[in-house]
Amino acid sequence: MGGSVRLHPSARLRPSARLLRGALTAGVALGLSATVLSSPARAADGWDRCPQGSVCGFSKPLYQGDMLVIRKPMGSLGSWDNRIRSFVNRLSGPGDAVCFFPKAGLDPEGSTHFYTSASFDESAFPELDRAVSSVDVGPEADDFCGSESRFPMLWDAVEHRPATLPAHGAFGDLDRDGYADVLSRNMLGQLWTTPSYESSHRPLLVGGWEGMTKLARHGDYDGDGDEDVFARDKAGVLWFHPGNGKGYFKPRVKIGGGWNSMKELKAVADITGDGRRDLVARDTAGVLWTYPGNGKGWFGARTKVGGGWNAMTRLVAPGDMNGDGRSDLVARDNARGLWLYPGNGKGAFGARTKLSYSWPSDAPVFSVGDVTGDGKADVMRPIDGQQLYVYVGNGRGGIGGPQADMSWDSAERVHVF
Repeated sequence: MGGSVRLHPSARLRPSARLLRGALTAGVALGLSATVLSSPARAADGWDRCPQGSVCGFSKPLYQGDMLVIRKPMGSLGSWDNRIRSFVNRLSGPGDAVCFFPKAGLDPEGSTHFYTSASFDESAFPELDRAVSSVDVGPEADDFCGSESRFPMLWDAVEHRPATLPAHGAFGDLDRDGYADVLSRNMLGQLWTTPSYESSHRPLLVGGWEGMTKLARHGDYDGDGDEDVFARDKAGVLWFHPGNGKGYFKPRVKIGGGWNSMKELKAVADITGDGRRDLVARDTAGVLWTYPGNGKGWFGARTKVGGGWNAMTRLVAPGDMNGDGRSDLVARDNARGLWLYPGNGKGAFGARTKLSYSWPSDAPVFSVGDVTGDGKADVMRPIDGQQLYVYVGNGRGGIGGPQADMSWDSAERVHVF
């Protein structure tokens, strides 16, 4: 799971960034990502040359040579790949960390964070001298560097699932290891496919997802037994990404255009009773539609469920929550209430019931099915923007109190599902 978090020996002791993160701003991440300045005719002190609020990499030791000004995370350094020999850190406040990565894409293996300025050849980590391929800066660099990194990891509440699950519960396991998995698209558009801490599998990084505006998953849609993903791009085209059972995907297949008319898309398993997994979509007018799956990765003619769904701010597909053998839908309203809509097996839903607890509108809610290993569907959400919690389903249409389960990347534009 990548290198361990290693602090520069001169780094001062400081409170955990996880406790501070909710109060942090993204100011250090704004503006241009990088500016290259050539070495002046007369070398000036690197600290003076580096703009306030930035990290500056230099092509020579002791802050000399050409200068790269870094103001936000850079997944690739381009012509500066493996060129940085020293750096000045002029970030300030609680988000003053910089994390250097030997690999591109903020791949965590071997990464190290600093709070000070240094020449790599004179630091505790000389192996980074001319060996940096990506850089993270600011509060997220402090929180996600080394083994912590920018991907989520299920740990405390996760347990191995029963050997066999009914069709409505057979989802959420991307690598077929028997544990629930999460997917996380980070702020660079990379998709982490992440197993549980107990799994022998490692997190996998899949690029090219930055252009997708909606992502949905709920098991196998093309009949090969592997979990798949649907993604809508900025042009409104819906794509089918068939899983390969190892945590990543085969070549994608185009389903069709026109999906920008939908405000929300949710893969929901079989709600029509034909044994094939389906999709629901809410349009901008608040009408909910069922798209019946054809078992080959796309859908038949849609049917109207009903209007009034713009009162809901989030749709969640947990599978069967009430134990009747049918897949259900969960929805959060504008008043922070969470409602269970029991599936009727005909593409629509019965009378709703309200679930316990308050569900803030600024926090995501999602489900990957059974997390705790009891064969019953669970619901998940972050609390205080710092950690993801599992609300354990009781199999009778209710949920228990939250259990802490995983680290949570709360950076802007991060999507976990």
